[in-house]
Amino acid sequence: MLTRRSVPCLALLVSLLSACGATTPAANPDAGNAGFTFQPSNINLSDIVANQPMAAAENVTMDCSILTDPSGPSSDCFTSPIEVVHQFDGSSVNLIVVQSLSVAAGTKVTASGKVPLVIVSLSDITWAGQLLANSSTSGDQIGPGGAVSGSTADSVGLGLGGGPAASSTAAIGAGGGSYCGKGGPGGGATAVAPSCGNLAIRPLAGGSAGGAGATNAGSGGGAVQLIAQSTLTIAAGGVITVGGAGGDFGGVASDQNSSGGGSGGAILLEALTVSVAGTLAANGGGGGGDYNSPAGADATADANPAPGAAGGTEEGAGGAGGAGATTDGTAGSVSGTLNAGGGGGGVGRIAINSKSGSATITGTISPATSTLCAVQTTVRPLTEGP
Repeated sequence: MLTRRSVPCLALLVSLLSACGATTPAANPDAGNAGFTFQPSNINLSDIVANQPMAAAENVTMDCSILTDPSGPSSDCFTSPIEVVHQFDGSSVNLIVVQSLSVAAGTKVTASGKVPLVIVSLSDITWAGQLLANSSTSGDQIGPGGAVSGSTADSVGLGLGGGPAASSTAAIGAGGGSYCGKGGPGGGATAVAPSCGNLAIRPLAGGSAGGAGATNAGSGGGAVQLIAQSTLTIAAGGVITVGGAGGDFGGVASDQNSSGGGSGGAILLEALTVSVAGTLAANGGGGGGDYNSPAGADATADANPAPGAAGGTEEGAGGAGGAGATTDGTAGSVSGTLNAGGGGGGVGRIAINSKSGSATITGTISPATSTLCAVQTTVRPLTEGP
């Protein structure tokens, strides 16, 4: 029986247990009342709660675009607003909170801009169209949060895994950008940029640019995070691509070497139940080659590597970008004595978080789930912060 005299003893026991570390985890002060039973990564629940009154049921049936920006984002895809919020590390992302989201088959949602994109549904997401958050050389598109090519010739690529610069005095091409996979070295070189980021994709960040040669390097792919309170479905035919852009070709004079391809970006999916019957792709771009050839190919939205640009009589070919089970870009080459090709970009990162820690996957995921660049785990408990 618990008596008044036993209360001091009980207090002493609680004190001793506390001193030994037997404490109850503190409740997440950010928990709010958005209805979530798990803690979304990177995003404060308070930001979701603040946008809840403006969230609409979204049914996207026409091509549209999203432009991310740290101060003035815009979108013609949704009635629900797009807002600037901050991740736990202080970096900016753009957040769209919807009541529900359905993207029809054949519909293209093009996302580009300076910061990563996060879309949160207070119920389900069904994505049967295309989310094009990749970077491209041909269209000068930069995926949301992807590192852009530097403006200076023979310079190190931007981003944490920016590719090594080409030489301005010898036949040495620029290296590809790295993220999870490493960019390939430029022709005549051995240096590569280190891998960066982490398995959980916390914080959410885009890919790295390749190193620059005589002209522009390939930009890194974008970063997108889709969060559904209940079920998240990437339907058959649905595509999310955050691939890197191809590196540009070399010049016509000696020591005007080619540029490296950009790395793939990041895709993070979170819901109680996740199924992927479509395609998730975070591949690297191909390295640049001869000036008579097109630039290295942009990353593809499948599991096939983007080819490097062709070589010429005196110019080396570019290396292929990473894709599928091959996470690293391949090396550029040296042909003849004039200039060298650029290295291909490495793959980015994909993470899928669900209640069970095992999504239903019948579609294509590149990089492959057999690598540590595409992982599955459980959603995070509410007792944790973002």
